[in-house]
Amino acid sequence: MADLNRFFKRNDIEIEKILYIYHHGRKTIVCKDPGIEVSTQTPFREVLAFLPKDDFISITRNAIVRRDKILNISHDGVYTMIDGKTFQGRTRYLSTHRKLKKEMEQDVKNAKVENLLPLSFLDKCDILNNMPVAYCVIELTFDENGHGVDFIFRYCNKQMEMVEGIPIEKMLNRSFYEVFKNGDRKWLVAYADVALNGSNRTLSDYSPEINKNLTIYCYQPKPGFCACVLVPN
Repeated sequence: MADLNRFFKRNDIEIEKILYIYHHGRKTIVCKDPGIEVSTQTPFREVLAFLPKDDFISITRNAIVRRDKILNISHDGVYTMIDGKTFQGRTRYLSTHRKLKKEMEQDVKNAKVENLLPLSFLDKCDILNNMPVAYCVIELTFDENGHGVDFIFRYCNKQMEMVEGIPIEKMLNRSFYEVFKNGDRKWLVAYADVALNGSNRTLSDYSPEINKNLTIYCYQPKPGFCACVLVPN
């Protein structure tokens, strides 16, 4: 365990930020952050024993996932992580995967009950229609197989037209990747994390779909949704 402690410290790995760990060839690969992986020769089973049991799930002999980084579990046991990576869980234990999915869905339902509002929160967004800063609310969605990840515009204020260069009616209730054919999927990881885990994120990057540099402030207005304030740089 001392070797693993050194490995984690040397590679600046924070356990709470790990997405998943998988075995590849003779190496154990740790995804310590979306898009960032490091490898070790430490046997897979030793890494599993090093991790907090309640936070991580061994879904196959070659894959460990962090519970709160799971985006979806399909009916046939395919795990989709918040960065879009998928793993097929043990096919012999489909009932176990489905049970976990139900537990996750119940967690979301409980959160919705706790945050129940007398009016739809989307209706309340109307007060922001004329706000001089671009604002939108997006909902996380999956494809018909429960594997793919996408997000749908559920609310856009008038300033969104100025920033995105697209009429509101052509954005509402449509997929981001339908509206922007060349949309960069780098945004998806952050939006998914906010929608699922309630974290706040600030993104500053070039947006090729509109040819602008943007700073985007994100927060969770309701489980499964991500609200964004867009500021062109």
